[in-house]
Amino acid sequence: MSIVRSLVGYAPAVVLPRLASLVLVLVLTRLISKQEYGLVVLVATMGEAIDGVVSNWVRIALARFASAHPDAMGRETVRAVAVYLITLVPALLFAIGFGYFDQADRAVEFIFALLIYILSIGVLRFPSTVMSVQGDRNGIVSMEATKALGILVLGIAATWVSESFLVQTVVVATVTVVVGLWGVLRTTRSIDFRSGTVEPLKTFLAYGLPIIPTGLITAALASSDRLFLNQTAGAEALALYAAGVMLARQPMDFIFSLAGVRTFPLLMEDYERGGAARGGKRLGELISGIVFITLPAAAGIILVAQPMTRLLLAEDYVATAALVIPVAVVSALLVGFKSFVLDQVFHMVKRNGLNAVISLPAAIVGIGAMLLMVPKWGVLGCAVAYLIQYLFMVAVTFVVTRRLLPFPIPWGDIGRTVLATLAMVVVLLVARGTLEHLPTAIDLAASIVLGIVTYVGAALVLRPSPVEDLVPARFRRDKA
Repeated sequence: MSIVRSLVGYAPAVVLPRLASLVLVLVLTRLISKQEYGLVVLVATMGEAIDGVVSNWVRIALARFASAHPDAMGRETVRAVAVYLITLVPALLFAIGFGYFDQADRAVEFIFALLIYILSIGVLRFPSTVMSVQGDRNGIVSMEATKALGILVLGIAATWVSESFLVQTVVVATVTVVVGLWGVLRTTRSIDFRSGTVEPLKTFLAYGLPIIPTGLITAALASSDRLFLNQTAGAEALALYAAGVMLARQPMDFIFSLAGVRTFPLLMEDYERGGAARGGKRLGELISGIVFITLPAAAGIILVAQPMTRLLLAEDYVATAALVIPVAVVSALLVGFKSFVLDQVFHMVKRNGLNAVISLPAAIVGIGAMLLMVPKWGVLGCAVAYLIQYLFMVAVTFVVTRRLLPFPIPWGDIGRTVLATLAMVVVLLVARGTLEHLPTAIDLAASIVLGIVTYVGAALVLRPSPVEDLVPARFRRDKA
């Protein structure tokens, strides 16, 4: 199956949670205070960071070795879960320490919220990892759709009970655990826990443990903007910034998360079976597909930032959000490209330690930029500093990964995609003069439709390879 078709097939599993999250944020920014929403953001930020540092390496190792040895899926899973339970101890201790340090006035509430968030995502993500390796698209879609709907409905209902961030976290954790347990039941029925030869534990740890320092630095990089703002300006400033960043990042995160659902196992399988040549070829296909989708999406978000913020956010959030969105979109593009494309090379060649070596100087660059820019330019300075650190990291990572695995760069596809995107940008810029005088909802809807139609039309004319993968065979260039 081609990369693009694989992405399309798993789209519901990724778009539904993000759509629900978007709607929930739009509701929360209107119904609860900036202080409480800022704490909701902080719990999610720290929960993901702690899990990413302490526990995520176990799931990555599971996906890596289970993809290479599908007959040993059951035994690999049992071992991974056992190791994961051990990692929970430092994760929970870190959560308690952070709560007392950062939220002294509400430490008990915050620590409880953070602990249940961390535990809940672990329950969900293990069966999701197994389903991804197995190619169980229906299972992943069902799980993510149910979680999204449950969190959306119960999260909105919870605002009638209390504005507290703790109530929102309890809702998210409860729904996540229930859905995760269903996923556990589904996966345990489909795998054999007795057959297959697993990799030695030493090999499992040798591959996975070097991911920890990388995870630590990556988590610091990914959350540095929000944590820095929280420390220097407080939860309300964080809320204003996070609302704009959310609108910018959600579409990008959707695309890249979609790529990660199934392409990671595919890449690992191809590398194991065909070596560097086959793995590199698959990575080149991934680059074509990712650029084809993300480039016009990023350009479109920047062009409709004004009507989008006016329509979707409460009035207090609009000015700040519109200011940070253009910068945040470019940052999200870089973050996703590194995490879901370039970093795959480290996993294929089992050189995860190099990622930490690259990330450390990038973290130093980012911290320095924030110290210089945030005091002078506030939230915009924070967004620009975040962009600078990822520009640095992507540039270095690209050079290193090309040396480790000389994957082809699909310049022809990239060029055609750029031209199609430019056609869309020109049409939208010309149309903005008319559309901006319309009611905000009509302005936004018309801009989106016009952008999509223009881009699709231009892509059908220029025909980059992702288009060739999607159109019926009789209409492809090689069949013409």
